[in-house]
Amino acid sequence: MNYRLPEIGDQEFLQEYVQEHFDHGENSISASVGLLGMAFPDWISKIHADASAGNAQWGKSLLYLCFDREKLIGLLSIRYELPEELIQTIGDIGYGVRPSERNKGYATAMLAYALSVCREKGMKRAFLGCYKDNPASAAVIRKNGGVLMAENDNYAEGRISQYYSIDLSAGNGR
Repeated sequence: MNYRLPEIGDQEFLQEYVQEHFDHGENSISASVGLLGMAFPDWISKIHADASAGNAQWGKSLLYLCFDREKLIGLLSIRYELPEELIQTIGDIGYGVRPSERNKGYATAMLAYALSVCREKGMKRAFLGCYKDNPASAAVIRKNGGVLMAENDNYAEGRISQYYSIDLSAGNGR
């Protein structure tokens, strides 16, 4: 797979990606960092600014488009400077795979890549969350070394959230 920041020329890839989610009854796009609520050029600017300078709320982060050959498979968000108070609720990593490409190992590969980026950034531990009613995402996290830390009712959404930790080194935690 190839991973890279989005560019202006990617608008058609992303429109098709989003449309596939909508066609499958999904109203939100995992790891899209505001894609649906912004003009495309503004979104591109935000993603590049978050990568280079960061923002006051989340610090520096990366949003990668994940391609297999010429097909956009998914989105990968890596928040490697997330403030401590947000780590265990938002998580360091988010990912999403287009519906037609699920259950093919892409999410597992994407998370493994994200963990390698986190190691390069000097992180010792990564935290991730998923909903309990999404066993596929939980399985991806466990395949990459995730250990369940907690489950919490997310009353606002009427779902239970699960929080996982992944040790990135043989040494101490984050």
